[in-house]
Amino acid sequence: MPSGLTYLIIGQPKTGKTTAASRWSTKGQDGVILLDADLGSDFVDGANTIAISGLNPPMRPVMHKGKQVTDKGIPKTEIIPPEERGFNHRSGADKGTPLPAYSMAEVYGWLNTEWDKLPYDTIVIDTVGQINEWIEHSVVHELGITAMGEGQWGADWGKARRRNLDIVKRFQTLIKKKGGNLVLVSHSKTSQLQDGKVQLAPELPRGLGYSLAAKADIIGYTTASKEDGKYYISFEAYDERVVGSRLKPLSQKVLLFDYEVISSEILNYKEEK
Repeated sequence: MPSGLTYLIIGQPKTGKTTAASRWSTKGQDGVILLDADLGSDFVDGANTIAISGLNPPMRPVMHKGKQVTDKGIPKTEIIPPEERGFNHRSGADKGTPLPAYSMAEVYGWLNTEWDKLPYDTIVIDTVGQINEWIEHSVVHELGITAMGEGQWGADWGKARRRNLDIVKRFQTLIKKKGGNLVLVSHSKTSQLQDGKVQLAPELPRGLGYSLAAKADIIGYTTASKEDGKYYISFEAYDERVVGSRLKPLSQKVLLFDYEVISSEILNYKEEK
């Protein structure tokens, strides 16, 4: 199997994206670390999950006897420990107990430093839409506006897009250096008809969606079949769909949404003469 690839998987909710992504490795789940920004993977059995609660570590005042500690008149702050960030396990033996949650910055720093000691070859970010929400919130605060779209000359959209792409670029650089793979998971926009054609794209701002698509090597659209109850992924590309593959074995194919099926399609491919 090729390595150093970026996959963008889009689809409506409950079409198997998180479950399939948690196994996106020749090692199965053992080879995948799932960065769960939507906090929904606790229902995926066996997944190696890190709960993501934001872009950067949350801070709190350093308190002593009910008063904030200062240093030369400057209020002191500290990083809130991961197990005190306000999340609980929702299922399993640990249900109701504190769930350690981390920031994207903390997890990237850990993976970048410890990768060679870890068993993983695949990083999954689920979902890029949630990452974008956090980025947009920070941009709104920094620019002193009340909502995206109020920035002068589109400065807010441009700033948010650049920050999103910077995060993706950091993870892409890591997996390319280490021979791993990156899977970006996104909900898809509700299909719309335009000029008599069905439009299909990630549920992201238009400029960001197309920029991420340009950075991805393989883009698949997931569906759930009414006929057999199974999940499928389409790599069928045409003008109205932000879908497709740079790898010929997957180009214009519709396959079961399963890593082993897709890897078999790639490994058994023979060029037609």
